[in-house]
Amino acid sequence: MSIYAPVRTTMLNLLSSPRLSTYSGACAGDLDRAVALYRWNLNASLAMFSSIHYFEVALRNTMHDALTRHFGTRSMAWYERPGLLSPGSLSKIRQAESAVRANGHTVTVDRVVAELPLGFWCSLLANSYNRSLWQPCLSQVFRNTRRQRLFDEIDAIRKLRNRIAHWEPVIALDLTAEYTRIVDTAERINHRLAWWIDATSTIGAVLEQRP
Repeated sequence: MSIYAPVRTTMLNLLSSPRLSTYSGACAGDLDRAVALYRWNLNASLAMFSSIHYFEVALRNTMHDALTRHFGTRSMAWYERPGLLSPGSLSKIRQAESAVRANGHTVTVDRVVAELPLGFWCSLLANSYNRSLWQPCLSQVFRNTRRQRLFDEIDAIRKLRNRIAHWEPVIALDLTAEYTRIVDTAERINHRLAWWIDATSTIGAVLEQRP
């Protein structure tokens, strides 16, 4: 018996049968293949998350810079402009400020922006902000792009991001299509961003290694 058998048994118990059931079901109950698929799922998730990281940071900084130029002043952040954001959006701002304080930092605009989730930025592209944010400002950043299409694509990326962040299976997803969505949407932000994501991604190699 392998000297690693006790460790393997412990890890299987720690991962739990319910969590592994998705993988064992995909492998006709073969536990060894299920464990290999589980490990591949993790590698695929990490590869996708790397690309999403570049996309998310670039998106929020691009939108923040544009909104600052259009709505901000030296003494007031753009998101503090009266009547600009909905109560729900403002609630996200306050949560971000609280998170900054909880981390022991002074609240600054840059720190608040860094705390705001991808869902917040996606929400600013919703129909409710069409006249107040999109038409006067954000449409100039994402040129030749329809707001609703952009919203839908970013929302799909957000859902994938959250799935990965909670370590949910991605084995049933078309990861090639998901990755293509990330690159194509990044192209709408900046073509060099799309190039960078594609040049640094390892997802192609990972997909070829699926057990």
